[in-house]
Amino acid sequence: MRNCSTKKGRHTLLLSLVLVLMLIFLSGCGSAASTGAGAGGTPEVLRIGMMPSEEGEMNRSQEQFAKDVAEATGIPAEIFVAEDYNMVIEALRTGKIEIGLIGPFGYIIATERAGAKLLARTESDQQANTVILVRADSPYQSVADLKGKNFLFVDPASTTGNLYPRATLMKELGLSNDELDSFFGSVAFSGGHDKSLLALANKNADAIGTASLMLPMMAESGLVKEEDFRVIAESDPIVSGAPMLYRQDLPEELVTKLREFMLNYHTQNPDFLKSLGGSHFVAGSDSDYDPIRKVAKDLEMSPEELLK
Repeated sequence: MRNCSTKKGRHTLLLSLVLVLMLIFLSGCGSAASTGAGAGGTPEVLRIGMMPSEEGEMNRSQEQFAKDVAEATGIPAEIFVAEDYNMVIEALRTGKIEIGLIGPFGYIIATERAGAKLLARTESDQQANTVILVRADSPYQSVADLKGKNFLFVDPASTTGNLYPRATLMKELGLSNDELDSFFGSVAFSGGHDKSLLALANKNADAIGTASLMLPMMAESGLVKEEDFRVIAESDPIVSGAPMLYRQDLPEELVTKLREFMLNYHTQNPDFLKSLGGSHFVAGSDSDYDPIRKVAKDLEMSPEELLK
């Protein structure tokens, strides 16, 4: 009797272990399916990483973009609002988002750090560059007049809000990148082009570096008046538009569908393209960003320095 009881106990224990292993296996499969995990897996939701905006019209055009993406792909889409460019890059790297909108220099960092791929980039009928702005009622007439003053950049990984304004200031002042910050009384990052412009308008900064198209865009929305500001320096033209990136493990069929959708999107939602400083999307290529790489190299600004 004792031997029979022992055998039954062992059989019961073995059966229990098998059931536990099956549950673990099924749970793992369910988790992978629900998140679209795994190389080439189709996600159940397309999460789109973007920077926050204080302008209501821009926010509405972003939400409309998500709705249009969902309609074009048949996959629900939602906006993921990041605090800065680094958050978008990390979200792509860790699989928290499938698509990310970022600046040209951010694109270079994202390809190196997250293995992200170019989906499409904006192109504009207008020439894009960056400007150094002060208030029109300020006494500053040149960047040399800003010595000891408070300067505001946008984001460490921003092309038009850090890279090109910095290069312009260095050229105007004859300073190295290492010497530049100590020229000012203080240097900070606002986290957004609109935030920089509003900070300048509210006298929370003496000067800012921002995209040349930002002032007329915000003036059109009624948030500021163009005549309240003055340009004291501007950069060389920027040839590369804002890139839309995708996570490298998305199915190729989905990537093709998204790219075709974006290349025709200017006819559907021109306000969204306008909010990005562009008039339409083009397929683009990695070599489009070689001029940005050269500027970053000249400034000795590496991803390691920016994202440490």
